[in-house]
Amino acid sequence: MNQLLKNFYENKNQREAVKTFLIENLKELAVERTFEGKDVTGIKEAHDSINKAFDKLAETYGIIESTEINNSR
Repeated sequence: MNQLLKNFYENKNQREAVKTFLIENLKELAVERTFEGKDVTGIKEAHDSINKAFDKLAETYGIIESTEINNSR
């Protein structure tokens, strides 16, 4: 387990700020390329890749809630 990535994932504000920064920059690139008449077909793939990477962080470093039932009454 990479402790640096775990710390990054656990800091929700930082994590969301980085994800927002990446997506916003991607949107700016899409607009620039569109106005320049360039190919933008890879933009969706890049967007999906960013989301998948953050999903993988959640899967790897997120808190896994126990589904165990506690019958200790």
